[in-house]
Amino acid sequence: MKFNSCILCCLFTLWSVGLSAEEQDFWVLTNPEAPFVVEDDKRQLSGYVVDLVRGVLKQAEVSQNILTAPWERVELEARTKSNVLVFALARTPEREDQYHWLTPITANIFAVYSKSSLGIQVAEMSQLAKLNSIAVLQGDVREKILNLYQIPGARPYKSWQKAFDSLLNGRAQALFFSDAGMAFFCENSGRQCGDIRRLMTYQRTQSYLVLSKPGTNPELVSKLTDAAKVFKASEEYNQMAKGWVEKYQQEVTIPMHLEDGVLNLWKK
Repeated sequence: MKFNSCILCCLFTLWSVGLSAEEQDFWVLTNPEAPFVVEDDKRQLSGYVVDLVRGVLKQAEVSQNILTAPWERVELEARTKSNVLVFALARTPEREDQYHWLTPITANIFAVYSKSSLGIQVAEMSQLAKLNSIAVLQGDVREKILNLYQIPGARPYKSWQKAFDSLLNGRAQALFFSDAGMAFFCENSGRQCGDIRRLMTYQRTQSYLVLSKPGTNPELVSKLTDAAKVFKASEEYNQMAKGWVEKYQQEVTIPMHLEDGVLNLWKK
């Protein structure tokens, strides 16, 4: 669901009623990305990452609603406002100094995918300029990476489903996504993905729970960082994480395993 700045501000004002003074200045934002952050038709959130963040907030003794918005809006709030908690944000060199990186959540492989019939070889990012169309999620870090390398064929879509469909339907020559994402959408679309190959691997990337930097209270940074460490070391977290991994392994084909509080999206 999209929010313009006015609507988002109104929601913030309405949802702050009844909160303490500290909590009124603290916001939790995310963009739904199945299967780890799922929003139903009643705007209720569920998934491994949602339960992880709720556990961290509970450990920190902070009660706050989680709001959803497009990634561009989520990142704008986290870059420009104080005391904004965001998940799950890929940690890249370009973003390193922009946020407080509280705790890693997932690890994935970013790569560019194409149909096997594409008669183009790519060994490094600059060579993606050979392609006339590369689908990517609008506002996602991978769109920013393509822009950083000045790849003219970047084609942003408003959802991963539309970006994925564009590759399968031939509207895009390639898709800048992830191994886990490809496995999930191939499984859930019912489409045959046997002719899809990994054209080029970009890097292994971790996503994080992050806190905005501008004007953010240092005590809040310490409080949430400590809460994440304590919660991840708890039996409550172990049981929660184990339950979600078992559920995912039954429902989707994404390979995954937990290690040191991080959900790695590849075979162990």
